[in-house]
Amino acid sequence: MKRFWSQTTEIKALIISLVLTILGFGGTMFLFWFHRYDVPLAILTSGTIVSLTWLCLYLSKRNGQNHIKLDVALIYIRLALIVGLALLFMILQMTNNIVIISPIWLIVAYLIMSLGTLVAYFTKGENDV
Repeated sequence: MKRFWSQTTEIKALIISLVLTILGFGGTMFLFWFHRYDVPLAILTSGTIVSLTWLCLYLSKRNGQNHIKLDVALIYIRLALIVGLALLFMILQMTNNIVIISPIWLIVAYLIMSLGTLVAYFTKGENDV
């Protein structure tokens, strides 16, 4: 555990988001038997988006340089993807009655993943400041 907390903020956030994605998807997999596949797929989709953006942030900072414009761009890209997918799936659900991913659960899972990754910032080391 000490090794985990000594990692960079991006790695901690990436691991936390991956663990939350796996736990959330695994915890809701029973809904497939009830034909409610929209909830686990929403958790998997939002977790994948959050994890991929943290991975991109880690890869951009791996060489030691700060890319603030890239950080801000990735945050807006992540938000635009979540909002765009939520609008797309809402339109599909309202107009054609096609339910692939629940837009509400997509946003809720995104918020939980994003708030869960804030744990990485609570224990910032002196070298991360």
